[in-house]
Amino acid sequence: MHVESCCQALLNKILVYIDPQRIGHTIDVGVGNFSFYCVTFAKLGYFSAAVEPLPVKTLQRACKKYHVQLFESVLSEVDGTVTLYLGTFQGDKNLNLSSLQPNWWGASSEKREVKSLSLATLVKLINPSLISCFKMDVEGAEETIIQQFTQLNPSLLPGVIMFEYGGGDIRENAKAGWSSQYLDSTMRCLEVLKQLGYGLSIVIDAAQGTTERIYDLQTSSITPEDFFPSEASYGNIITLRGKTFPNKAIEQICEPFRDNDAVPPTISLENETILYSILKRLKRILRP
Repeated sequence: MHVESCCQALLNKILVYIDPQRIGHTIDVGVGNFSFYCVTFAKLGYFSAAVEPLPVKTLQRACKKYHVQLFESVLSEVDGTVTLYLGTFQGDKNLNLSSLQPNWWGASSEKREVKSLSLATLVKLINPSLISCFKMDVEGAEETIIQQFTQLNPSLLPGVIMFEYGGGDIRENAKAGWSSQYLDSTMRCLEVLKQLGYGLSIVIDAAQGTTERIYDLQTSSITPEDFFPSEASYGNIITLRGKTFPNKAIEQICEPFRDNDAVPPTISLENETILYSILKRLKRILRP
């Protein structure tokens, strides 16, 4: 499946469904240099924050244009500085694969000291009354963040969480992001989320021929075999807390993104035109 395009289309509909008044904040951790979820959230009319230690100029400009609060940092259990191992793929630098884990399959020996915030500190800096969505793409460090959700006030637990799994190989080979270290960590993330009350979960995988998988964490058996097909490559898990979303709607949203050989459709952001045309008019009126 076309993972990022499909997940953006899903969040576009799910967010508006669970928080139609745009009361909550959205947080994009590990933005990378494409698929700027933080911008998608801002265009939908939500307060949006982004956490990225090495933001590219395109991201910096987009955050300024769409009023996204950008933190040039990683998110970990540390307030201070940490070592980030810069990403590489097939011999070329790829910052999207940079990781706090020195043995991550996409990490190189090249490293850099970067600023780090804990989840509690990030939430304090943003000061939300509600968090509608929390997306993370942190290359093997998901558990470090998800474990910190247990320390948050329950009223601040995100309505929707999305996090990445796998990468670098397929599940049946048990290597790279599917090694026992990282697969076990993914399963512990799901167990923590289950304990925190998350239920409806959608798994979107990049492997050719796969389709979306829909689970209820509260009633499903949380094992690798139940969650991921043997040919699973990498993907995202979207999970909701205390809310639901129709399975039929999920299937309809995902259907155009199932064929890896087809060009993914352009995502039409719900209410973007109305919200942003109002904002732009106001800025023109207020400009001296």
